[in-house]
Amino acid sequence: MLSLMSLSLAVLTKKAIEASLQQKWNEAIDLNTNIIKIHPNNIDAKIRLGRCYLQTKEFIKAKKIFKEVLEKDPINSLALKNMELANKQKTECNGNGGNLNTKSLLKEPGTACETTVEVIAKNLKSEDFITGETLMYKARKKEIDLIKQKKGKKIVIGIIKDTDMVQRILCALQKDAKVVITITRWRGNEITVLVKTSLPVFKPDKIEIRPYLRKGTIEEPEMEMEIETEEEDE
Repeated sequence: MLSLMSLSLAVLTKKAIEASLQQKWNEAIDLNTNIIKIHPNNIDAKIRLGRCYLQTKEFIKAKKIFKEVLEKDPINSLALKNMELANKQKTECNGNGGNLNTKSLLKEPGTACETTVEVIAKNLKSEDFITGETLMYKARKKEIDLIKQKKGKKIVIGIIKDTDMVQRILCALQKDAKVVITITRWRGNEITVLVKTSLPVFKPDKIEIRPYLRKGTIEEPEMEMEIETEEEDE
């Protein structure tokens, strides 16, 4: 069996998230700790580790980890929010009182891609954004409206305008694929969302070529991007 130290960052990250999904907190702690040993400046791993400590009610350890993150990134909203939970000795939960939906945060090659958008809605604070929260959306011809429900009202909080991202989402929708858009983090007036589809419409982050194949012999198939979309509602 390969040792944890020999596994790639992507594999270790996926294993760490999957352990959290199954609420195997001690395993998730070990995995994230190993990631930090190899990549000591990995902020995401430190935040995941801190969350695990929150879940196991090891609040002193959680505060230590979040303090390390904030020393490097003083305005990291996620670290600030989790530090507040650690100070209050509370485990992490979402705004509705339920457990965090970490499954929605799994990023898989070809079916998931992150993008950052500007928050355009007024009077929204950092506590209004919850990691793992699924957003509603409205697909238009050239953009995707991101919609959040607050106090019973639907608010457009941001708009995906990146042409390539929009076209790939529209491509997935036209093929009747399921599309889920989830908040992963926020900073200042920007939020980062993870777009997940049930069909592989995104380019993988990295294409691994087996040793017995010559480099350049594999070409990524072209994706059909001709999409007929109804005109925008006025």
